[in-house]
Amino acid sequence: MRRFLVFTTLEKFSQLPHIHAKILVAGLLVSNGVRKDAEVAFYLVDRGVLVRILGDRVRRLFPDEESSVGFLRKAFSQRPQPGVVVKRGDPQLVGVVAGPYAPRRCLPSPPFTYVIPLVEYKVEYHCGVGLGDLPPHHQVAVLNIEVDRKTIYTE
Repeated sequence: MRRFLVFTTLEKFSQLPHIHAKILVAGLLVSNGVRKDAEVAFYLVDRGVLVRILGDRVRRLFPDEESSVGFLRKAFSQRPQPGVVVKRGDPQLVGVVAGPYAPRRCLPSPPFTYVIPLVEYKVEYHCGVGLGDLPPHHQVAVLNIEVDRKTIYTE
């Protein structure tokens, strides 16, 4: 399981809806479908709500930005959709917690949580992947590619 956890707010989403949508698409979609071993979670810091989009259960998620923004608007308004789980309270972190920067550098193996802080939130990172200079959605894409490569060549 790979989880991409985005700390954000509804205000940040209204300012940068396409960045949120690109993170969702980069985290879950591959050229031939949906990643079943991944989820993208958005923790709405201002609401104390965690919105999880589960790769193995999501339906009607398309790669274009406009439909992905609409998908997230519906998810953030807590209207039911397949593969979307909404919970109150702090997010659960799975496996190694990695971020763009941290004192120790590593490429995590699943299960891991990769944190994308669009707003400030206190999290302790186990390691960093050194991708902080890239836009958030590119960080997710690069991490997925590198973990895929690592998994393929070590099995």
